[in-house]
Amino acid sequence: MKKIEWYLAQQLVLHIGLVMMVVLIILGFSEFMNQVTNLREDYTLGRAAIFSLLKMVVFAYEVFPIALLIGTLLALGGLANRAELTVLRVTGWSVKRLYWAVIKVVLVMWLLMALVGEFLAPISESYATQMRAESLNRSLSLGGREGFWLKEPDQVIQIERVVSPTQLRNITLYQLEDDQLVSWIQAPSAYFIDENTWQLEQAWLQTLTWQRVDDLSLEIGTVSRMNWSQTPLEDARLQLPVDADLIQKLQLDPRYMRLDELQRYIQFLADNNLDAHVYQLAYWQKWSVPITVMAMIALVLPLVLGSTRSVSMGQRIFVGSLIGLGFYLLNQFVGNMSVVYQFPALLGAFLPSILLLLIALWALRRVRLEKGASRKLALGA
Repeated sequence: MKKIEWYLAQQLVLHIGLVMMVVLIILGFSEFMNQVTNLREDYTLGRAAIFSLLKMVVFAYEVFPIALLIGTLLALGGLANRAELTVLRVTGWSVKRLYWAVIKVVLVMWLLMALVGEFLAPISESYATQMRAESLNRSLSLGGREGFWLKEPDQVIQIERVVSPTQLRNITLYQLEDDQLVSWIQAPSAYFIDENTWQLEQAWLQTLTWQRVDDLSLEIGTVSRMNWSQTPLEDARLQLPVDADLIQKLQLDPRYMRLDELQRYIQFLADNNLDAHVYQLAYWQKWSVPITVMAMIALVLPLVLGSTRSVSMGQRIFVGSLIGLGFYLLNQFVGNMSVVYQFPALLGAFLPSILLLLIALWALRRVRLEKGASRKLALGA
């Protein structure tokens, strides 16, 4: 039995690897051609090639579930065409046993790819983005045109633009007392020193004070007069609740952040009363991948066992691509709807995977009932 399982594992690894290689070649070439259109004096053909190669790590992590589906479908379909699955069924292998023999191999492959997504993909994506931005002389910004805000008990901090993880542009710190503005500090740039300390360049302190004065021209007699003053700051240092490492992570798409980084940033947003739904969705989507993998393998078996041996490889590739693309679109749709309408992130992450698993279990049950009925009919005859 171990020899049979090793043979199944070899077929699965071979076909999944081939599908992954083909998909990565297509995506890598497409990305390289997109980068060629943006070539500049500093952004050379070599840098475009390096950028495309670095993106391959991210592409591998993203397309793995679809490659897994198509590769497993091809591997088991090839066994079915050669009647090897029929021999296994005759020797006593049930659908459940076949499923667990396949899922053990697939989960090991998923675990390896999860490690790639957790550790290699963030580094690769971050370096590729920074290299391209520096070559094209573009700044990396967060939050669109409005930049991003930080809220402290007595301070509100606005940062318009992030040039690099250690350099910020156009910083404004508003100082509050009893929810009233009393002063603010403005600086065109800031540089990271250590821990959470940032050095402000050409900073100015502007202060507002209110003074009660008598005005005989008015019936009320006493009015408040506002006094405004500004003072240059020679050596201004600002304590921010973010450091260069966190700024580095803010430049990444939430999908490429590690689980611990997502937890850290979700807590950071919660402490500043900011919306963390997008990052919560990315966090729970990572945990939903094992269910997606199990559902896709459960869906492959009915497609293979319920089909005839005359099904071609091209048909299986088409069916696998259609199912993978359909699930990807459903996953994106449900996730986006959960963000727009503020549905629980847990629901937005797990609902597509659970629906796919239910459909797969229903299809498996139907195949088992059909096989059982045909076996009884054969015995009766």
